[in-house]
Amino acid sequence: MPDDELMPPEPLDGSNGLISRLNAMPGRPLLLIAVGVVLAILLVFAPGSCSGVDLEENEAVAIARAELDSHPDSFRPERTEAKVLRQGFPPAPMWVVVFTIPDPDGGPEDFLHHAAIWVHAGTGEIREVQVGGAGDG
Repeated sequence: MPDDELMPPEPLDGSNGLISRLNAMPGRPLLLIAVGVVLAILLVFAPGSCSGVDLEENEAVAIARAELDSHPDSFRPERTEAKVLRQGFPPAPMWVVVFTIPDPDGGPEDFLHHAAIWVHAGTGEIREVQVGGAGDG
């Protein structure tokens, strides 16, 4: 029997780096890793995936309006806007409800009063309240 058959195979050299070791792998494990990474990215960042939006827009506006009415600096808004955004990691859906009184002498970005209220789109919990006037920036 030749001595070559009794010798164990040489261990992989760790100095080649991760990319070299992945390229040396047979095709199937590499394909499974790539598919897993793509699925993970889609689950975390794809719009509408695992949405968790249980509140309708009108419900979020009503919750935010009640919060604004109970705030010490409350005002009667002339405009209301609501949008769903994702915040944090993993991203949680939030309704951002913005109430404003526009400045009649200013441009479209100028206002006399504004309030931004963050409502968790799954639970209805108030996460953040920002109320200010024209000088509050």
